[in-house]
Amino acid sequence: MILPFGFLSKTQFFRALLLVLAFLSTDAPSLWGVEKNQIGFSPRWGASAGVFPDGKVIVSGGFNGKETGRTEIYDPKTGRWFRAASDPVPRTSASAMVLINGNFLVTDGYNQSYLGTTELYVRANNQWIKRSSDPVPRAGASVALMKNGEVFITGGFNGDGYTGTTERYDPVTDTWKLLAPDPRARWASSAVTMPDGRVLVVDGYDGKTLGLCEVYNPAKNSWTTLPPDPVSRWGGVAVSLGKGGTLVLDGYHSDYLTSSEQFSPITASWKRRKGDPIPREKPVAVRLQNGKVLVVGGLNAGGFVSTIELYDPRKDVWIKLPPDVPADRQNNKKHSDKKF
Repeated sequence: MILPFGFLSKTQFFRALLLVLAFLSTDAPSLWGVEKNQIGFSPRWGASAGVFPDGKVIVSGGFNGKETGRTEIYDPKTGRWFRAASDPVPRTSASAMVLINGNFLVTDGYNQSYLGTTELYVRANNQWIKRSSDPVPRAGASVALMKNGEVFITGGFNGDGYTGTTERYDPVTDTWKLLAPDPRARWASSAVTMPDGRVLVVDGYDGKTLGLCEVYNPAKNSWTTLPPDPVSRWGGVAVSLGKGGTLVLDGYHSDYLTSSEQFSPITASWKRRKGDPIPREKPVAVRLQNGKVLVVGGLNAGGFVSTIELYDPRKDVWIKLPPDVPADRQNNKKHSDKKF
């Protein structure tokens, strides 16, 4: 038999083999530039998420007892989770978005101070690249991808208090530009881009819990007030359903919420939908390519939530997904008033 590394003795060869196996078993996927398989989702609060062009879901950052840069990728077709390279800046309550080119932008957030740091996750090589920082450090801002591929960011909280500062980030030129500010400075609202290109911003907190609903018009650089969310909340999530409107779910208002409402931009009206069976504050929720909404993470009275759920807006039903079950088929942490 011919051994590889023919210049080594058998003893030296097997020692080298053991070192290689030990290296491959390390929990550091960024070392070899690929995603590493893992079992289930790592529960946390205030993470960020997005959907890649191939339908896989990225979840990054959050708080699980401390701020984390942990990054995971979920495959709805297989139900499997993969560990990706961690954000080099551990943070919670960041603003993040999958860009048109398929990369994942993360900016702002909180880690012992309010951040403006911006990083770009390049999935092709499982690496993070530093980009220009947000001139307005903050946490709990709302973010949406505009029709022209630029990133819309508004609101949040920093050392100066609640802010209505609104900006757009151009990922092509790596530059920031101020837009007309939100008339109502607030933290922990949610934003989505509607089919007509306007951006819906709803709910939040400015010393009291809000149901305020506004739209930003990029063509006019102006804001308009719409009928409020019937359920005032902060730390909820807004998800675009395309022509079906916008789904707003979960959050906090005196207690952890299960409420789900759907906003129609055509009639400018709200409709109550079936509530999430599991109350959650600051979970992440994304619309999958099959039209269903994946909801993971968050916090409630039982601690950090590990349960993964799927909401079908066509049937108005919720499905609890066991670990590693395809979405295409079918701790003691208490509530915190900190603005991060």
